[in-house]
Order: sequence, then C-alpha cells, then structure tokens
Amino acid sequence: MDIAVDKLNTFFFGYHKNIEKKNLFISVICSFGLLNVLLILPDLYNIYSKSGIINVEINDFLIRKDQFRLTFITDTIERLGIRYEYALAMVVAIYICSFIFILTNYYRLLFAIVVLIIHNALVASSYSFSYGADYMISFSLFVNVILCIDSKYNRVLYSFAIRLIQLQLCVIYFFSGVGKAMGNNWYTGDAIWYLICTYTEVNVLTAFVATTIPAVFQIISLSVVIAELFYPFLIYNKVTKKATLLYIIITHIIIVLLINLYTFGIVMIILNVVAFQPKIILESKYFKKHEPITE
Repeated sequence: MDIAVDKLNTFFFGYHKNIEKKNLFISVICSFGLLNVLLILPDLYNIYSKSGIINVEINDFLIRKDQFRLTFITDTIERLGIRYEYALAMVVAIYICSFIFILTNYYRLLFAIVVLIIHNALVASSYSFSYGADYMISFSLFVNVILCIDSKYNRVLYSFAIRLIQLQLCVIYFFSGVGKAMGNNWYTGDAIWYLICTYTEVNVLTAFVATTIPAVFQIISLSVVIAELFYPFLIYNKVTKKATLLYIIITHIIIVLLINLYTFGIVMIILNVVAFQPKIILESKYFKKHEPITE
C-alpha cells in the first residue's frame, strides 16, 4: 500500500522535467487566449448583447440558475448607472488587459484568476454557441492559474499541473475513441469521406480515391480510432510516445485546415505540447533564444 502511495505521489508531484519552460507555457496559453478574444471582438455584441442573436433569457434557461455568467458582473456595473453595452465593453477590456498583464508578469496570479473567471462567465453566457474549444480554453486557463503561483512549492505545483493536463488529454481522447468505436462509419471510412464532402469541394483526386481505392479512407479512419482509443497507453510508452504525439499534432493540423476548427485544433496542439513537451520544439534554437527569464 505504501509503495502504491509513493508511486502516486511521485507521479503527480515528482515530475520536474523542463520546469524552466514554465514561463514559456504561461506565455503560450495566454497569447492564444488573448488572440481568441481579439478574433471574436467583431461579433461580441451579436453574441453577448441583450438584443443579440440568442435572447439572454433563452441562454439563462439552458444553464443552471447558480452558474456564474456575464450578467452577474454587468448587473453590478449597471447599478452604478452605466448602460449594459458599456458594462459589457468594460468587462471585455478587463479581460483583454488581464492577459496583457500576465504576459508582462504584472501581478500574474491575480490576473490569471481574473481571466479564468471572466472566460467562464463568457462561455456560460454563450452556451448555445460554445463548444469543445471554449471548454478546453477554460481548462488551460485553470492550469495557467496553477502555473502562475510562485512559492517554495513551485516544482510540486508545476508537476501537478503537467500531470493534470496529461490525464485530461488521456480521458478526452480515450472517450472520443470509445464514441467512434461504438459507431460504424469509422470502420468503413465513411466518416472521413463525410468530412471531406461536408467541408471541402470534392475534386478529381478525392473522387478517384473514393471510387478506386476506398481502403485509403478506411485506413485513415481506423488509425484515428486506434490512436484515440489507445492514446493513454501509447503516449506513456517510450517506444510509441513520439510517434503518437506527432500523429495527434498532425491530426489537429488537418482539423484546422480541413474543417476550419481553428480554435479547437490549436488549443489541443498547445495542450499536447505542454503536457508531453517534445524536445524537437522545446529545445529548438528559436525557443532557446526567446526563452523567458526563469524565476
């Protein structure tokens, strides 16, 4: 029993590999979070205003009454005599500025918490529009809070944060694989063909492959199922770790290019790189030149 407990403690709190890259990870997570909010700025009022695409009452009906949402913040500001539109602009401005303060290492932990709270409020207030990417950003910002804590337990907290990302990815990919394995389309290759037909224009090459060598789509489809279903085992095996990580990253790049799920694809690549820290990226000349000063 004691041996098992020791192994668990070592697993969660004894992982200190590349701790000097902690500041780099914080910068990557926050840079992406900042970029994400800047990209949705043109549609901000269409999504979050009281006269937006989805009525506020409808959104509030879909989520729990006690779930923290944007109106909890804006209502407080409105009590000061400020119109909702200006209150919303103030919240978003605080959100953006908080990212900048984290990146400049100004009260980093405080603003990491602010960013997490506002992001979760934005996600809850756009429940009808939110999807996996928004929740993965929420998770990455939660991990960012842990990474931003500066104390004598830096190594322990860093270890826990990295292991938390690893386990989260294992759960996500495993159950994604289970979901695909329970259907039939991923065995026949129809799922890949459906994606091509839905999100791209079928050209001569894809039509030729589909009619003459349909096994190509079947092989690709089965490889996705196998990689996701056995991800927890493949990623922790020294022999298959690099190949699995490379496959996952390439898969998400294809998702970005083919399905245009930019936010989801990029955040998943970031989390995989932070979690399993491939040397090919972290030890590149670029990052050595631009490595932040460690604490």
